[in-house]
Amino acid sequence: MMDAFGGMAIVANNLSKSYHSSQTKQIALDELNVNVPKGGVYGLLGPSGCGKTSFLRCVVGRLKADSGSLTVLGKIPGAINHGIPGPLVGYMPQELALYEKLSIEETLKYFGRLHGMSKTTMNQRIAFLICFLKLPEETRVIENLSGGQKRRVSFAIALLQEPPLVILDEPTVGVDPLLRQRIWDHLLEISQTSRTTIVITTHYIEEARQANKVGLMRNGRLLAESSPDELIRLYDMETLEDCFLYLCQYDQANNDIEDEEGLTVGKSKVDSVRRSEGTTEEQELLLTPATSTRFTQSVVESIREKASKFCSPPKPRNILAIVIKSLIMLRRNIGFLLFQFLLPAFQILLFCLCIGGDPKDLPMAVVNNETAPAFGALYLGFIDDNVLSLHDFGNDHNAAYSSVQSGFSWGVIEIGKNFTQDLILRFGNQPIDNATISGGSIHLYLDMTNYLISTSIQQKTMEAFEEFARNVTLSLHMNPAIARLPIIIENPVYGDLHPKFTNFMAPGIILSITYFMATGLTALSFVLEKKEGLLDRSLVAAISAFEIMAAHIIAQTVVLVVQIAVLLIVTHLVFSVPIKGPIILEILMTLFSGLDGMALGLLISSISTNEVNAIQLSLGSLYPSLLISGIIWPIEAIPTWLRYISYGLPITFPAEAMRCILGRGWGLSYMHVWRGFLVAIGWGWGLMALSVLIIKLRII
Repeated sequence: MMDAFGGMAIVANNLSKSYHSSQTKQIALDELNVNVPKGGVYGLLGPSGCGKTSFLRCVVGRLKADSGSLTVLGKIPGAINHGIPGPLVGYMPQELALYEKLSIEETLKYFGRLHGMSKTTMNQRIAFLICFLKLPEETRVIENLSGGQKRRVSFAIALLQEPPLVILDEPTVGVDPLLRQRIWDHLLEISQTSRTTIVITTHYIEEARQANKVGLMRNGRLLAESSPDELIRLYDMETLEDCFLYLCQYDQANNDIEDEEGLTVGKSKVDSVRRSEGTTEEQELLLTPATSTRFTQSVVESIREKASKFCSPPKPRNILAIVIKSLIMLRRNIGFLLFQFLLPAFQILLFCLCIGGDPKDLPMAVVNNETAPAFGALYLGFIDDNVLSLHDFGNDHNAAYSSVQSGFSWGVIEIGKNFTQDLILRFGNQPIDNATISGGSIHLYLDMTNYLISTSIQQKTMEAFEEFARNVTLSLHMNPAIARLPIIIENPVYGDLHPKFTNFMAPGIILSITYFMATGLTALSFVLEKKEGLLDRSLVAAISAFEIMAAHIIAQTVVLVVQIAVLLIVTHLVFSVPIKGPIILEILMTLFSGLDGMALGLLISSISTNEVNAIQLSLGSLYPSLLISGIIWPIEAIPTWLRYISYGLPITFPAEAMRCILGRGWGLSYMHVWRGFLVAIGWGWGLMALSVLIIKLRII
């Protein structure tokens, strides 16, 4: 296959690529023709924005051209059994693309694992590259290196596995001139001794004099392609930079003619311009680089078809490499890691301390119109003084009422002047009028603007009256049961006679904390790596969307397990939230909800273009889920149409299943429990599959 290209490592025929926005179309490659021979250094020169990086991304399989054909080492990038992307290519992008929290050794070992290098070979290459590039000790963390040292580490990654093709995008920017020359000497040596093909871009045009062949690019096209000495000789220039300037002027003259006519000019006019510039036939051959015609279009289409059908199985070594890298980065940021471990416990701590308890020290104004100590004072003694703080206003109703209007009291408890006599008459058997019933009653004037506080006041005053009435009936030698409401609440089927709101919310809060913490863990996973070029560099090493997803899930699950352990310990051992069902089901449900959140975070990360978008999507999904999933308030209280939306959320049925496990002691034999597990597992797999698909379409 390679012989069909006459010893060419890269052959591009009429390669075109455009980037489209809402209003404009930017041409990156304009029917580009490039021929890179095997076993040499090829310098690709041109100004920023001329299409060099787009072409290199096509070569390494990270960008698909709109039209034309491209073969690298005899095959289309990404073809079946082809190592591009993969170990056959070493890639150094223009940006540094380094993991700041890894050391030099850990960085090189990460990429070595991706390329399938043996431990012995990897260690030997690392030792050589550190010595050759004069890098600091291998244990130095990347973030502590200077800019030049970081660029040398980036260069070392490209040479690590000794690939037959090395792509270097501006490798010598900011590098010491002596080291720059050493790098060029090494590139020339390996290209000659090991037949390695090196494609290098550089802003230092004269530096490219050392290349075996150069291609001069402008506006997505190749102006000329030959050896530096041949270009200088043919155009009778002193430097390669002068040749490039002349060719740019020549190209601009042609463009000016096209602009004047408003359309593509005929060959005669172009020829006249060329003659006016004194262009010879020999120079013409360089101005129109030769394209390979030995590889027929049918063969190209055949290879392209194989490439499109190829789907490589996941490699455990790639997953392991990404997991190790992620765990090392977590360990390096120990402060943030501890914060992640303790934050769920802190959140459940605040929940248990702040939610579900009785309000304390609520100021209440008291107006007792009885002149002598009697039943009114006795009743006030039964009120829970931990909840209600009573302030005596004597018999001044107006002053007490004004204290509520001024916001100093939550309400007025008023007792009539004949309360004792009227209450005794109420307990008697003779007929009584409405005035007697009113006189034997406790009157409340409440501030009802706070639903929970006003409800608590009503509950405590009624509980106090029931206890007071029981004591009064006993003192009157009557049956104390007569003071009860004619409703008898028997022992509950599930739960306690005095339920706590905390116990209702706790199952949903446990799941929601785990779910949204996991979302936050992964929401920025790809965004930052895409932004800094890290993901792109790893993808050139031929990792797949599934491998990326699996590795992130495995690494973050380690954090998730610790979070769940701390969360449940605080919930059940510190605050004694009851659990009546199998604890293994609670652990599994919490873990599945965490995985659902992790999958949602990966989905957000895959569709977001920057950190702000990812954070907004993460936070935007939090509040609606809490409101309509039945965690804060029963879903039976929301409108019917909204209830159906609630059923489709990933937390609603799992939260109900958790309540059944914790409060009722149910197991998987009950529909409410296995339905919750089914929904949690289904959401997890669905979100992960969607994330993989989006990663393949948008990133890979």
